[in-house]
Amino acid sequence: MRLILACALALAGTSVAALEVDESEFVFVSDLAARGFDPFATSAVGNASFGMTDGSDLYMCFLADSSELQAKRQAVLLAELQGTNQDRTVPNIPIVCILTQ
Repeated sequence: MRLILACALALAGTSVAALEVDESEFVFVSDLAARGFDPFATSAVGNASFGMTDGSDLYMCFLADSSELQAKRQAVLLAELQGTNQDRTVPNIPIVCILTQ
């Protein structure tokens, strides 16, 4: 049994190392949703928040936020809670999706 497992791991390592990785542009999650893609759950492996699929293409989606944008949203929301907010405009939360192969 150990021999079978060792062979499988050795072959898997060889085939993964031999793969050529293509490139593509990232896509915002809102664009995929507008094109009819559906979300699916992922594990925490690779730090993806979730995935999107249309049945044939799979995208892994990641939070692409910054501390500055988070601080702006927080300031507006805190001002709203305190009753001093004059503008409800906040930066969108950027979630980008990357095509898998």
